[in-house]
Amino acid sequence: MATVILTYGSKGPRVKELQRLLNDNAYFKPRRPLVADGEFGTLTSAAVQRAKRRLGYLAENVEPVAGERLFKYLDGSEKITPEMMERRKARLAAIEKAKHEQSSETKMRLRALAIVKGELGTLETPNNSNHVRYNTWWGWGNVAYCMIFVAWSWVKAGSKAFVKGSRWAGCREMLADAKAGGHGIHLTNDPDPGCPGVVNLYGDARPDHAITFVRDNGDGTCETYEGNTSKDGTYIQGVWNKTRLLRDAWWFSIER
Repeated sequence: MATVILTYGSKGPRVKELQRLLNDNAYFKPRRPLVADGEFGTLTSAAVQRAKRRLGYLAENVEPVAGERLFKYLDGSEKITPEMMERRKARLAAIEKAKHEQSSETKMRLRALAIVKGELGTLETPNNSNHVRYNTWWGWGNVAYCMIFVAWSWVKAGSKAFVKGSRWAGCREMLADAKAGGHGIHLTNDPDPGCPGVVNLYGDARPDHAITFVRDNGDGTCETYEGNTSKDGTYIQGVWNKTRLLRDAWWFSIER
């Protein structure tokens, strides 16, 4: 019998069991538990990648897909290997250290958030033209700039992950890198203030808009700051705050 692989878009009782195991296992306890709804969406994808990091998977195998072995590790029917245990110990030590001191990554994330917040109310001139200083900085003309705005903010904050004119201008490109753990970014189902994310606006399961997490509203939604968007109730384009469903976005942790 072929091994069943669960991935983004999978549904059913096996996904629900995976979600329960991600919420309750012997290796880690999530700060923000998943809703066990049987749908393998953005948050479950990120939780799988997060679990693999904490279990000690090799970096190149920390992809957001779940096979039988992951189930066995999480339910305790199979023990992780000694090599995995060593990687797990090192990663947990880094996590514990970050709890007791504000890491350089945390400082950079909070700097990026402050920079994004400081841009609220910035307008395109003329309206609906994409003519805005973030595009001038990037150098590609008056293109869609939601991700370029995120890149601008993180570069100003000191990040080496984002690169002016190169990495990233597109939501799907950043998501692909995060899934692969490339360029110092990875997925998270538990975003902190300042974490960037990408969301699908058109119902085609392909992310097309970049956002920044501000706070969890406690009702399944979150406040975000966004560039290349309209002020609620108007057609005025620029940088504004919004409310989004937490589960509709892929969220990213930036390590550098």
